[in-house]
Amino acid sequence: MIREESAEDHFLFPTKAQPVTHTLDQPRKTTERAGFRVDLQGLRALAVLLVMCYHIWFSRVSGGVDIFLMLSAFFLTSSTARRIARGQRPPLLDGWLHRFSRLIPQAAVVIIGVVIAAWIILPSTRWLELIDQSNASLFYWQNWYLSNHQVDYYAFNTAAASPLQHFWSLSVQGQIFIIWPLVLAGSALVWKKFFSRRSFALVAGNAFGAIFVGSLAYSIHITATNQQVAYFHTGARLWEFALGSLLALALPWLSTLPEKIRRIGGWAGLVTVIGSGAVLDVQGQFPGFMALVPTVAAALVIAAPAPRSWANPSGLLSLPPLVKLGDLSYGMYLWHWPMLVFYLEVSGNEKASFLAGAILIAASIGASWCTTKFIEKPAIAWQASPSFSRLIPQAGFKLIAQFAVVALGIGVASLPVLAWENNVEHRRALAAAQTDTDNPGANATEDWDPSPAALTLPLATELDSEWQTPGIACEGPNAPEDKRIHFCEQGGDFDGGAPDLVLLGDSHMQHWSAAASAMIEEAGGSWILVYEPGCRYGSDADRVDETCSDFQDAAQDYVADLAPQMVLTTASKTVAAPDAMLRSPGEQETLVDNYAEMIQPLLDAGSRVIAMRDTPRYTYSIPECVDSNKGELDNCDGSAGYALNSVNPVEQFLDSKDYGNQVVSLDMTGLLCPDGVCKAVIGNVLTYLDDSHLSKTFVLSAKRQFTTSFKEATNWE
Repeated sequence: MIREESAEDHFLFPTKAQPVTHTLDQPRKTTERAGFRVDLQGLRALAVLLVMCYHIWFSRVSGGVDIFLMLSAFFLTSSTARRIARGQRPPLLDGWLHRFSRLIPQAAVVIIGVVIAAWIILPSTRWLELIDQSNASLFYWQNWYLSNHQVDYYAFNTAAASPLQHFWSLSVQGQIFIIWPLVLAGSALVWKKFFSRRSFALVAGNAFGAIFVGSLAYSIHITATNQQVAYFHTGARLWEFALGSLLALALPWLSTLPEKIRRIGGWAGLVTVIGSGAVLDVQGQFPGFMALVPTVAAALVIAAPAPRSWANPSGLLSLPPLVKLGDLSYGMYLWHWPMLVFYLEVSGNEKASFLAGAILIAASIGASWCTTKFIEKPAIAWQASPSFSRLIPQAGFKLIAQFAVVALGIGVASLPVLAWENNVEHRRALAAAQTDTDNPGANATEDWDPSPAALTLPLATELDSEWQTPGIACEGPNAPEDKRIHFCEQGGDFDGGAPDLVLLGDSHMQHWSAAASAMIEEAGGSWILVYEPGCRYGSDADRVDETCSDFQDAAQDYVADLAPQMVLTTASKTVAAPDAMLRSPGEQETLVDNYAEMIQPLLDAGSRVIAMRDTPRYTYSIPECVDSNKGELDNCDGSAGYALNSVNPVEQFLDSKDYGNQVVSLDMTGLLCPDGVCKAVIGNVLTYLDDSHLSKTFVLSAKRQFTTSFKEATNWE
């Protein structure tokens, strides 16, 4: 993450430690001799190696990222503060261009490589997401993209690792690289106007101290209430940067403390840095107060005595191999994650073996060496080139060159992304030109002959539009007054009376709504869909989630008050995989555990209940499987005998009760699993949009079949 910069961008450690008020407030015509902290390059290397090892072998995060973030602010603040304290202007435009002209070249190369590899390797279900993430990574808002998408129930591939996911921390860092010079410039203005007799470090320290306290408090709060969002939130990370800035300002004073104390603290910090990922739940509890552990530990290492001696941590961290890896640390971080993601995708493994992981680390180091030597260093050298000094002043040329590097990097990296987007648009145009004959879905006849050129619908890039929400939001007398009901749709002709049909349940009821609503509306009736994703109506097991428990109670009262003619619910529950006792998914299919008690108030209100059997579930994404098995679609089919119970649990339930015609069974298994084979594609249409939800395109093609089965079950006309 933090990029190797020139000596002037690093902390210039004074040859003789002095209090901060002296060190950062020197007479404006004097300059301290300074030395380069080689050991901090080793600390960088250690942090990135921890990140790589924990990602590759342990599928965990190590706290190394937090150290990187803190270090980046440490370097930026120390160099800028010294410049201000010497009476020089704080660099803004030139500072921004300087840093981004160093960050963007390697990042652009990695993004280009990821785009090309993903286009070839990854299924098209993930293309749109990665196109968006490519742009988000290139323009430093990937953290916000991940924050906004990974908590969405209806978002695709939230569990699938993105090869650009690691750009979230670079995005946070890039945002800070814009904000921090402004904070320093504002502090400089306040210092000159009101506190010029005092130390600049004191003024800037107050500003960063306020940021530290405010951000840490916010981080603790949001980590406790919404940790998934907190992990990517810039506001929850500001304090880590503020800590680095405070350390940079206070380090000259800290250097006056007894060496023995600083040495002990440094070794304790180094041990803590190495062990944080193994001991702490970094992914689950960060970036709240727990992130203080690795960041404060790294601060102790930085504050330890700097002379290279085996008595000091700097002796270990200054070893040439670590220092060299520190020079390559930015590229190593950039390359290791996409290499890991693509390796796991191609190999089909869940984790990398020791040998594979070692090869991935070596490959990341090699790739970083190449992009550093052949991309970054030439770009830096060109920015400092004196060749145009006769035409343009050197300072002016440097700014133009830095801007050109930034613009060129963004422009070149955008080209493959645009090409990828154009390919997606071309496929959309081809799909739109197809006829019903190309994609009959459930209406395919036995003698139907598919066109080899016809695309399977829905396109894997269009699955977000395959969720079914027909009609409009419930309104008027149908609008739920209870705020515990979050999702309610209605349609048809109500005529002031009760609806003909209420669809009640979770997303597995929702995914039949396109066919059910069309059936009712074509008959001149009215319908309401009331549901809560992930909350099976009647299931006590699902009540562990407070939102689900609230929904079930509120929905029961709401539907009973409506007293519709019919209520359609999902009465059984399927699973995708064998359980701990090695029972197959079919053996585990059972009636919803509290179904009888939950439908009783509906029956008491005079409604008929249609108890629908659940649909089969898969352990894999149907669209991704189809995308990867073109020409061999049978590989994506499932067995009804394996996925479903040999006896419909709903039929067993009704046989044990005396409901008469007030509760009836509806089973659509024959449509989805003809001849006992649960088809991934029927009539050149994907039956599922993921691993368990039916696609709207298929359900709409099956309106006639659904209507026939519904009427046979209910005798409804």
